[in-house]
Amino acid sequence: MQELTALVHREAEAAGLCGRRILVAVSGGPDSVALFHILAGLRDERLLDLHVCHVDHGWRRESAAQEAALCARLARAAGVGWSVVHLPPPGRASEAQAREARMTALRRTAQALGADAIALGHQADDQAETVLLQLVRGTAFAGGMAVWRPPLWRPLLGVPRASLRQYCLAEGLAFADDPTNDSLDFARNRMRLEVLPRLRGENPEVLAALGRFATIRRDEDDWLEQQATRLVVDLPGRGYALDLRPLRAAPSALRRRALRQVLTREGVTSDADSLSACMAVLERDGRYAITRQLRLERGLLFRLRQPPPWCNLPEGGQVLWRGLRFGVGAPPDGASSANVGPGRLSVRPRRLGDRLRLPGGTRKLQDILVDAKVPRPFRDELPVVCLEGRPVWLPGRARSTDAGSGRTVWAWSADVVAKLWSVLE
Repeated sequence: MQELTALVHREAEAAGLCGRRILVAVSGGPDSVALFHILAGLRDERLLDLHVCHVDHGWRRESAAQEAALCARLARAAGVGWSVVHLPPPGRASEAQAREARMTALRRTAQALGADAIALGHQADDQAETVLLQLVRGTAFAGGMAVWRPPLWRPLLGVPRASLRQYCLAEGLAFADDPTNDSLDFARNRMRLEVLPRLRGENPEVLAALGRFATIRRDEDDWLEQQATRLVVDLPGRGYALDLRPLRAAPSALRRRALRQVLTREGVTSDADSLSACMAVLERDGRYAITRQLRLERGLLFRLRQPPPWCNLPEGGQVLWRGLRFGVGAPPDGASSANVGPGRLSVRPRRLGDRLRLPGGTRKLQDILVDAKVPRPFRDELPVVCLEGRPVWLPGRARSTDAGSGRTVWAWSADVVAKLWSVLE
């Protein structure tokens, strides 16, 4: 079994983990037990600093104690530290929820211990099952798992499950078999017990074939993600709206990934349907409500926030309103400004029925913004300066003819005003 030890050693060197602290996730099954035994052998050569962590999902209380005890015995026999994390029983037996809870527990434990990586016992069968699940669900990414995606390290990803079980038997290692692995209630089990055996009838080397597919797909996707990142970094507009129109010139593969990156940064988990909807809306200049706070309209991604209340503008002073500066008196160099007569000054969002008196007569503020082609989500983001509660100035766009004169009201700085309106033109 020296080839497995050599493989893990090569993967540790490739990931730069030699001499680093590794948190080893050990469930008690043959895969994770074999991985820990191999890593413990490398630790004896002073290549790794190990700590075992066992996570009890809370599903099977009848066997959880035995599995935790088995992991503790492995750790004590190897002379390394160990931890057991008990999770509360889930309301429903969900694979995704259990996996997410386990990974969260492992990450927190690794952070607490100052571990540089989390070693996982995923192997070639797991990789094949993951790829098939991704393909069946129609996900945009079907590259399976990576050997090293910090902090997750899977050095046995190319090794068949049967080989690891044989390793444990040959080394006399005790391990546990999870009875839920035989249940067809779980999608991954159905892939392993029903789909993969049929695929082996078509290709006896289907595990290796799906592994190669995952590696190639992941390499290509990593390159495309890098190109998409460059597109996202160069997108104009920040704060109120992000201009996505430059993405229209990109190939659809890059455009899709760039949109996914943008949504991820906005805290939105995008699926294939939502990405397709965003792609279509971006191409035809339509409107799409991604979430209550996020709107895509006319190629602009708007971040909607609760409009702040009005605030008074003090004579000779200044205020911050939604991060924008307003003041009365001598304006700073390059500021956008207007002359306004005596009376109480305030700044607020627009309201239903707001009007400005212009040379041709009074006009609704709504009509002024529509003529300026201001997208609907952006209209409530613009400040309105009022005199005695009456709108008199839309900074950067229009001033009422009955605003009077005698003092200077200023807002923002010139470059911000230019950027604000240029994104709409």
